[in-house]
Amino acid sequence: MQISPSIVKILKTEFENQILSEDWFQMLLTGDLYNFEQVLHDKITNLYDKTCETLIQLVSNCAEFKNNQKEIAENKGLKKLVSRPVELQLRTGTKIRYDSLYAKKAPKDYEGSRHLSMHIWPSIKKSSPMYQSINCLLSVICPSFDLSKWVLRYQEIQANYDRTRELSLSLGESCMANRSSIQLVEGESLANKRVVVSIDGGRARTRAYKEDTKAKRGQKFDTPWREPKLFVITTIDKNGKVNKQDLPIYDSSFGDDETFAILEQYLKKLQIDKAKNVQFIADGAPWIWNRAKPMLLRLGVKKENIIETLDYYHAMEHLHDLMLYVEKDQKDSIFKKLKQALWEGDLSKMKRLVLKGIPGVDLNKFTPYNYFVKNGERIDYQSFKGIPPLKPMLFQR
Repeated sequence: MQISPSIVKILKTEFENQILSEDWFQMLLTGDLYNFEQVLHDKITNLYDKTCETLIQLVSNCAEFKNNQKEIAENKGLKKLVSRPVELQLRTGTKIRYDSLYAKKAPKDYEGSRHLSMHIWPSIKKSSPMYQSINCLLSVICPSFDLSKWVLRYQEIQANYDRTRELSLSLGESCMANRSSIQLVEGESLANKRVVVSIDGGRARTRAYKEDTKAKRGQKFDTPWREPKLFVITTIDKNGKVNKQDLPIYDSSFGDDETFAILEQYLKKLQIDKAKNVQFIADGAPWIWNRAKPMLLRLGVKKENIIETLDYYHAMEHLHDLMLYVEKDQKDSIFKKLKQALWEGDLSKMKRLVLKGIPGVDLNKFTPYNYFVKNGERIDYQSFKGIPPLKPMLFQR
């Protein structure tokens, strides 16, 4: 379908009228550069809106576009099609209207818009992809939806708080359903690679809204501490160094099972069963180790290709905790020896040193030492030095 000469003439005339309506030279000659930029920007923005509206209305009324909508309706079981106007918010925030086929009858289990054009032009809450994108970008960058709204308005993009919040949350929900695919490059695989998976928890405050809106001092929510679980999937080269040719994959969640369910989706799509080996690094939390190996085995990774490693930095923190109980005059000498024994994964040597530094201690009830006993198979760092524990990385995917 070609744009008719008459449409081109209308747009050309519109552009000429916008340009000829101002004395641009006078603005520049008098040094009014700010007004020059502002007025020109407004003119170009108006032209953008006019061009979008003209072309979208033109296409929406053509036979080919209507036939495409009818085909979608037939595939989805939508019936009783009628023509109805529908609203679309452009990148500038301007709202335009065009005609779309609308299904008056849909299957009981049908979910989605009944405006058939929305299946051809993907739209969330009747907003264009570009308007969704700029809204959500600023909602992530800015500390609040309200500030995001004001930044949009400063850029002369029409916005209000409710609309910004609505679009951001809706797009977020849409992305969550495809979170294990969005980050991946087409054809990306972990086949024949040495893979490192690391998980750790943190602390974050989240809002828990109260049912009682008459809460003390007008506060309508609490902010309890919660533990977000972050995981990273990366690869290492033949020297045991992080392979910078493969970008790491980050994701997080609050739930234990949910975190591993998301991780499993990534690993399955990345063909983890074809990896050379998989090193799993974490602290001593049972919720991690009780799930890690079973998940990898379920995905087809051979048992002999799974390497469990206690994160060395967490291990050192626990070693320092243990040293709080060691007699003062022996702290320095015993700490150096304990550190070396830990690096070698020598639990027998660690046991002797602990008994020497803490006379009479009951090791069966001594939690700081039992931490290393429970993770005894995961602390042989001397053997793992070719596959070092994953250090925090600042670059993002």
